[in-house]
Amino acid sequence: MKTLSMPRRGFVRAATGLVAAFPAVLRGATRPKFEIGLVADAQYADVPPKGTRYYRESVAKLGAAVEAFNIRACAFCVHLGDLIDRSWSSFDAIEQPLRQSRPHWHQLLGNHDFDVLDAEKPGVPRRLGMAWRYGSFLHGDFRFVILDTNDVSTYAPPAGTGEQRAAETELARLKALKLPQAQSWNGGVGAAQLAWLDRTCRDAAAKGEKIVALGHHPIFPAGNHVAWNAPEVLGILARHRHVVAYLNGHNHAGARFLTERTAVHAAATWLKQNGWAVITAELGYVAKMYPELDDTARAEVGEFLQALEDNDDVQRVWAAVK
Repeated sequence: MKTLSMPRRGFVRAATGLVAAFPAVLRGATRPKFEIGLVADAQYADVPPKGTRYYRESVAKLGAAVEAFNIRACAFCVHLGDLIDRSWSSFDAIEQPLRQSRPHWHQLLGNHDFDVLDAEKPGVPRRLGMAWRYGSFLHGDFRFVILDTNDVSTYAPPAGTGEQRAAETELARLKALKLPQAQSWNGGVGAAQLAWLDRTCRDAAAKGEKIVALGHHPIFPAGNHVAWNAPEVLGILARHRHVVAYLNGHNHAGARFLTERTAVHAAATWLKQNGWAVITAELGYVAKMYPELDDTARAEVGEFLQALEDNDDVQRVWAAVK
């Protein structure tokens, strides 16, 4: 498992040349069949900088990424959510560099993409050129599965709707359990989408296809930026051995890569050559079984794990809690 840390500006700068190679370079392939371009969290807005966020610079930086991906003749490109930071009018400016792209761009939904007027929220997927909020497409023998991790959220539905009230209830439940991901900027994957994900993985296995899953929110490791029900999503993907990668945005602090133990050197070498700063490598743990806990026990375990997380003297504690 690779753990990487990079501030948002560094990430956007590196993303101008960030290319993923398939068959997955994380398995040590040296001659990929194709390459894809990846960018996350452009978050354009016509507003002054705030801290390390330079909103207006996103147009030029995305343009640099488009130019780099054109040169590399990527098979296609993906923006992993949060194309805008706020305001419907922001879509017009940030989409300008994408019109210069030769490869086709696939868009994912991010939490900031819904920072528009309530009346505009239902139109966000169409504005991004998406035929569906979640779905999949095939390229070679790889099935790319696009998830909507905003499916259950307080920000995507218009205020006062049944979906928004249900999400508020779910967020309150997660906060009562003291889970770190119980944050208003996160969302979850709904039951129907989870069932679809499992069916899609099974169908791909039957057809001999490898799965690359993509979502705006991380699902690993635990923290205050992962999807509300990250363990459920991770559990489904972990059950299917033909799932080779999960790609996400949202967490500006850095990124974590998972790879086979025998491919650690190959993964680290490729990442360094493509603009990433690899700061640590460690053997990781992906749960295969989860204990059954009632709400009371889950709250106690969550409080205990959070206390461990908050203690600087505690390192490398792994727990499977569903």
